[in-house]
Amino acid sequence: MTIPTEIEKDIKSGKARYQTFQTGIGGQSVLKVPANSYIIIYGYEFSPAGGGILINGPLGSVLSPTSEVLRPFETQQVSFYTGQAFHPFIHHVPLNSAPYFDQGVENRPEFVSSVDNSPIDRQVYIVGGGNVSIQVGLMEKLDEEAAGIRFGPIGVTSNTPEAVTYGGDGNNHAVQSFLSTATGSVFTQPSVEDVDFYSTGFAPEANAEGQVYLKPEPNSAVTGFGLIDPSEYILTRFTTDEYVKAYATHYYLNVHYALYTNQITEQLG
Repeated sequence: MTIPTEIEKDIKSGKARYQTFQTGIGGQSVLKVPANSYIIIYGYEFSPAGGGILINGPLGSVLSPTSEVLRPFETQQVSFYTGQAFHPFIHHVPLNSAPYFDQGVENRPEFVSSVDNSPIDRQVYIVGGGNVSIQVGLMEKLDEEAAGIRFGPIGVTSNTPEAVTYGGDGNNHAVQSFLSTATGSVFTQPSVEDVDFYSTGFAPEANAEGQVYLKPEPNSAVTGFGLIDPSEYILTRFTTDEYVKAYATHYYLNVHYALYTNQITEQLG
């Protein structure tokens, strides 16, 4: 993880101290910031949940979706809340899949899949003048109990001119994606303010969101909607607690930051 030049200068001059915060397993953590101090988070290393689990099945000639048990591990969200700002980051996590022959069933071809939980590096710049709340969760599916995804045309406007954007191309595009009924999250495109101009017959929902990110909701590990605590999902979906006991199945997050032992400066706030 590369330290930004100006922050490195502050560390070398004694204005700041290099710090790390290591968390994992449960989905909620709090990075404590001492009184009369502030921090600058400049990066993190994320080792996704789902390691140590092998799923096998028949190798058919027709493509089929990922195993329902592994699918939630393929999209995972890391988010930071500083009290002044919220920063969500979504990661697609690859699977490792390979064919093999089941010797017990007349050499029937099958495949085995597992989550690639290799660390993912992300450079960020997050300023916290107090404790920072960190959430990690799995993302399973859009809320089909609501409207799922609504499609419509995108009109020609100053923000969506012809030829260089989808404006006026006459096709149906995803303009409203229902992320969660319980939290009322509806991702609206191309923008929340102008959706009624972009797509004929559409108006923003009451809780329209301008970004894709999931919020926690009740029973998420069972319903698959909303942000899912990884450990709760493992406990709920697998038949033995050996998966919960294994370190390999859980996520780990290492946050890199600089600690400044003075009041936050106005230009950073």
